[in-house]
Amino acid sequence: MKSTMIGVVAALVLTTFSAAHAGDTSVSVSAPRAQQYQMQPDEFSPYRNTYKLANGQRISFDNRLTKLYATLDKGRPVRIYAISQTSFMTDAGVRFDFQDDGDGIAISDFQKLPLAQNVPANGIMVARR
Repeated sequence: MKSTMIGVVAALVLTTFSAAHAGDTSVSVSAPRAQQYQMQPDEFSPYRNTYKLANGQRISFDNRLTKLYATLDKGRPVRIYAISQTSFMTDAGVRFDFQDDGDGIAISDFQKLPLAQNVPANGIMVARR
């Protein structure tokens, strides 16, 4: 009888122990954001324009105080972050690479922008001022 009681108590202790730790199954994963570039206020000036995309849409770049934005057509502005003097990235992973002192731009992962239409198969959209 005593051995049966000890077995029951041991089973209850083990069940309670594992149940207490069962809720702790979360795993914290964080992906580092691309290295940001500390852009000087006047460095963004060449890019503060509207560009006509190869698919006919328009994208404009602007800043509000120290925050930078890209707006596709008449959609909502999307925050962008400088990763170099000529490259910018969104939180969603869209990358903007300006060329020729801001006259041209290549947009990688274009399909991740709100209102993106006629997305090329490779996801890269080009534009000119």
